[in-house]
This record gives sequence, structure tokens and C-alpha cells, in this order.
Amino acid sequence: MLLPKNLSIATCYVLLGLTGFSLAGCQNFNLGSSGNLRVDQPVRLIAEADREAVFVSLPSPLSNPNPDFSAEVLEIDLNGKKRRLEVTRKQLEYPDSVTGESNLLHLLGFNWAGSQRWIPDPQHPSPQFWPNPQDHSVLLFQPQFNLGGLYLLDTKTLEVKAIGNHHALRETISKTRALPSTPPPSTCQESACEAGVKILYWASDPNWSPDGRMIAFTSNRETLGSGSDMSVWVLDVATGQAKKTLGSTGDKYRIFGWTAQGQILAWEYSQLPNSLVAISPSTGDKEVLLQGEHLEFLALSDDYKTLLYASRPSGENSTSSFAKLYAFSADTGKSQLLFEETPIERLSSIRPDFSEESDRVVAVLSDSIGGHTLWVYDLPRQISQRVYLPSGKRLFATERKLEWAGDRLVVPLEDVQTQTFSTLLMTVDL
Repeated sequence: MLLPKNLSIATCYVLLGLTGFSLAGCQNFNLGSSGNLRVDQPVRLIAEADREAVFVSLPSPLSNPNPDFSAEVLEIDLNGKKRRLEVTRKQLEYPDSVTGESNLLHLLGFNWAGSQRWIPDPQHPSPQFWPNPQDHSVLLFQPQFNLGGLYLLDTKTLEVKAIGNHHALRETISKTRALPSTPPPSTCQESACEAGVKILYWASDPNWSPDGRMIAFTSNRETLGSGSDMSVWVLDVATGQAKKTLGSTGDKYRIFGWTAQGQILAWEYSQLPNSLVAISPSTGDKEVLLQGEHLEFLALSDDYKTLLYASRPSGENSTSSFAKLYAFSADTGKSQLLFEETPIERLSSIRPDFSEESDRVVAVLSDSIGGHTLWVYDLPRQISQRVYLPSGKRLFATERKLEWAGDRLVVPLEDVQTQTFSTLLMTVDL
């Protein structure tokens, strides 16, 4: 938990300038009612434990590239104290497993909670890192998102290792390039599509298993990228060997995560109705958990037990086109209706998020004029609350998601008049 509720303290607003973090004055208030902490720059949550959270500053979305930007790391503790952490910058060179050319990782290192941690430096383009659930010092990444091979970064040794059969990847790329071009469908017009375009998804939607021993992903490698079939594969991290677990001609899957019991959660979208299925990584046995038309899977709780999804039936200008938001329990196999759209309130494209305890959900609602309201739902108590943004501010979620930091929401904002950016750590009392 980042900061406790109903604790009256003197809390300072924190300003993040280009020259660093600086304190900009203090104010006494009760954290149970109006205790929002403000950071006057875009930041990203990068670590949290017990009663502390760590954030990294981000460049202004309006200044890209920004050669004067230099990322900094800020810690906020239980008592509202802010501390700037000393950072180390490092360029890590590693060979591309297909071309042999050198790639660079730009890393930002800091010491926190008794260990050295490394994150991508926001000053430079970087692939996304996915930490091993059982060992956060081991990071999975993919330089070409969804397309190329997978790599592991050991942050203790700063060594990068390609995993999987990269020799087979090189051969498959060569075979794909050698295929003859195919004419475009008759529905193609101008730049809508190109003749002979083949996209090889070698390892799409990679997801760690809860025990950190396997990585599930989907691939169309068997069709050499010429078809839309997507099969389910599992990679054994210890051996580096991958095998197809499930999939035949015409099947289309997307990996969404894992269950707490170690089954792969996948969306099967070959035909209507869509299905959420649980797949055994060893046998490929498949169990249908739920079905529906036009399902969209949005978030999985940290305990792997609850899944958020929306059902958005086809049809326009009728009540049947309004989406419904559900929470699906993997333990009971039942869905709980949380929210139903109306003509004046719709679910935003910004991704919802579960709290650390997996008992609360935050989503973003859009009104008819493009405004945003935060919507928080307490799952055990089945109650909700709308949280309104400060006057003159609008949501600016550059990463298309919201996050919880303990019992606070990390809310990225843009000032409507000045087009300056800030981040609020907002309390929510249900």
C-alpha cells in the first residue's frame, strides 16, 4: 500500500522539472478525503512494495524527441516523503539472433529495497520488459514486438540470452521471403492492402506462467506467415525448447494469461461465438470457460483468479449495441455484471486495471462530448464510485492504461489550456 487512508500528515507537492525533482511547498490535509498527491510531469509506476512506490519521469508527449530530457527516479513512502534515487545509465549491447547485428538496450539502474534494479531508459526507444513472476531480476523482451524472437535479460549479470530455436526462425524467414506473391482480394482499394504481403508472427502475445518456468505464445510459423491461423505454443525456459500445444488449420488464438492452476488462458476467435478457453500446457486439452459474441478481454487480476471482459454485440443505434463489462471468476466459472453502457456513458479504450489485492477495478468512462470519468468498483462488496477529474484537466493516458499504486490511482493528466502534463495519485474511498 502506498499511503494509508484517514491519516492526517503534512504532504508536499512534488514538481519534476527538466533539471530534476524539487519540492514546491507543503500543505496539511486529511488523506481520507482530499489527499491527492500531484507530480507535475508525466511519470510511470515502476516498483512498489509494502508502503512505498517508485516512479520514473517521462518525456513530455509534445516534445518528441526531447534532447534535453533526462529521466529521474522518485520514491514516495508511507509518510508522504519524497526521495530522489540515484540512477545509473548503461548501454547494453547484444547480438541479434537472426541477423547477427548489434542491438542496444538503454537501461536505467537504481538501488531500492536492498537490490539493484534496471528498467528501460524512457529517454530512448525500448522494447517492453516482462519480469519473471518468481524472479523479477529476469526480464523477458522482444525487440520486434510479436514478430521476432524472444530474449531474456538477467539484471544481476546484465547478460542477454536469446531463447527458443532462432535457427528455425532464420530458416522460416528465408522460406517466407521465397514464397511467390499472391494477388490481393477484390475488396482491396489503393493502399488498404498490398499484394503478396505476408506477416510472420513468430512469437506473439508472450506470457509468463505463474511459476516462471514456461512462456506461452501464439504463432503462424507453420503457414510461413501466409495465413491468419494462430496456434498456441509453449516454451520451456530451462531448456529453451518450444513446442506447439494446440492449433490446427483454421484455428485462431490469442494468449491472455494463465490461471492460478497453471493453465493457459486464450481467446479463441475462429468463429462466433468467441470463446475463452483454458489449455493444458502439457497435453493441449482445452476447456471452454465462457462464450459470447464480440468478446473483448481487458485485464487479469494479479492473483490470476479474475478476468475482466466486455461483451459488445453488433448493431448500431439500438440498446443492443451497448457494451457490458463483466468480471469472470476462474474459481467459480461465473460472470458478474459490473457496468452497462448507456447513450451518455461508454467504456473508454483506456485499459482498466485491478488493484494489488485484486479486490477493486478501475475503468474509464467517456461521455458524449469526449470527457472522462474514472469508475471504481469494489468486487467483494459489489459497489461502485465515480471519481471526477480536477477542473480544467483531462485524462492523458499515453500508454492507454491506468494503474493502481497501493490504494491510490496513478492518473496521467493534461491541462486543457496550457497543454502541460502532470500525474495525480488519487485516493478512492468506497
